Order: sequence, then structure tokens, then C-alpha cells
Amino acid sequence: MYSLKRKLFFIAALSSLLLAFSMTAAAQNISFRYFYKLDLAQATEAPTFPGGFPEFAFPETARKNGVEGTLKITLTLGEDSKIKDVVVEQPLPFGVTEAVKKDLESLRFQPAKRDGKPIAVKMFFDYIVAANYSESSKDVSKPKITAQPAAVYPDKYRNEKTKGKVQVRVMFYPDGNLEVVNVSSTMPKEFDRAAADAAKNIKFTPAVHKKSKKPVAQVMTVDYDFKP
Repeated sequence: MYSLKRKLFFIAALSSLLLAFSMTAAAQNISFRYFYKLDLAQATEAPTFPGGFPEFAFPETARKNGVEGTLKITLTLGEDSKIKDVVVEQPLPFGVTEAVKKDLESLRFQPAKRDGKPIAVKMFFDYIVAANYSESSKDVSKPKITAQPAAVYPDKYRNEKTKGKVQVRVMFYPDGNLEVVNVSSTMPKEFDRAAADAAKNIKFTPAVHKKSKKPVAQVMTVDYDFKP
């Protein structure tokens, strides 16, 4: 799973939390994502997080003031299962920094190990707050799909000549990444899975806010038609 003996920083997890809070109308929401990296150069076993990461609190004052951006924090996962040396490298205003820092300090984990013995490792944590727009928003241009790989037709249904459409809701982020939000159809689950897998490989240019001219996140429906 990990090549722990490489002297590199490893991307240990990616979590996208589409915990949407309405900002204006249904056309605009706030989404939260977090990424973390671990310095595992000295470890032979990575730390584990039995309870997972907390659902980081986002202050109402920050929502009302339209806070966006990336909060960067470094910390140490101690050999004694305690969080240490928490340093805010890049803050966010209106209580976001304090709320996320407090949640991180309560993070439960089993320490990394080297040859069976617990050791401390450093974590680099990014908490990303971004406004995203619905498909119905008139404030932004839609993402432009430049490449959409076809979904693989499930072999087990080929003899039955099953036909139909699967709709995949995709969040297109301004940094060029995307995430499948949900899948909708009346077809067998194998078709839903095939459509979702295909959607993950879409290439696109991001939506652009018409007024600010800045790239923004937008959710959009992508259709997949299945024919044997």
C-alpha cells in the first residue's frame, strides 16, 4: 500500500466532504474538502485513524461572510498517540482556523511505527473551502468537457440487450479535479457503476464566474447512454 522506505512525502488520504450549506439560493453552496500528507521517511508502518477524521465545524459567521480559500496546518502525530506541535501556516478568517485546529487537536490515531516501535511523524493538512454553483446558476458559464471516455457496457447484460440512460452528477472543481456526487438511473447497479467509473476520467475546463472571470466549482449532470 505504501512504499514507506522512499524518502518522500506520501499522500495519505483525500477526503471530499460535500457538506453543502446554502449561501444565496440553491444556485450557490459552500463545499469543504481536506487533504493530508504524511512524512513517512522514517516509518515502516503508517499511522491509522480508527475513528476517521472529524466532521470539521464551519462557523456560521464564516459562511455569512463568504469565506473561501485554503487553511494550511502542520502538526505531529506523536509516538504516544497525542497531537503535538500544531502550527498554522496559512489561516482563514472568521473562526475557521480556530474551529478546524480544535477538531484536529482531538483527532484519535494509532501512531506510525518503525520496526514495530511507535514513532512520531509529521502531517501536512490542507482544509479547502470553496463556493460551488449548481447547474441552474446563471452567474457562471458551465464546465466545458474536452474528453468524455465511454462507459464500459457490462458483459452480463449483453445477451439481454439492456438499454437505458444513467445520469451522473459530477462536481467540477476549478483546479481541474472532479468528483462523482451521485448516480441516478432505473438500470441495474452495474450500469451505474460503469457510468461513475467513466465519469471519473472526464477531462474539462472549469466553469467561470461571469462577473469575476475566475474559475469556480460547479456541479453538472453528465448522461451515459447504454446500448449493447
